[in-house]
Amino acid sequence: MMRIAQVAVAAVGLVGVLAAGCSSKSTVKPDGAAQSVVDVVAKQTGFHPNDVHCPDGVEAKVGVQFDCHFTGPEGKEYTANMKITKVNGEQVDFAVNTHPS
Repeated sequence: MMRIAQVAVAAVGLVGVLAAGCSSKSTVKPDGAAQSVVDVVAKQTGFHPNDVHCPDGVEAKVGVQFDCHFTGPEGKEYTANMKITKVNGEQVDFAVNTHPS
């Protein structure tokens, strides 16, 4: 069983999104979060995950949590629990914890 807990520092970029009331919020790019999952898992296990999918519209705010999903060894499905630990401009730091789905 592959289980990984690590902080991933990734410049995933933020995208301004207009919200109701004409205020804007920054969101995490799904492709950037997915690359963070690939980087962390590959570094810790040597395995490069396939089909990593992360949600759209995740607010780039410390403490926000979301899940990404990927195919692990032997075709098993895994979940990467992502928690935003720091936001500095366009750089977002995550705590990543993976486990079988």
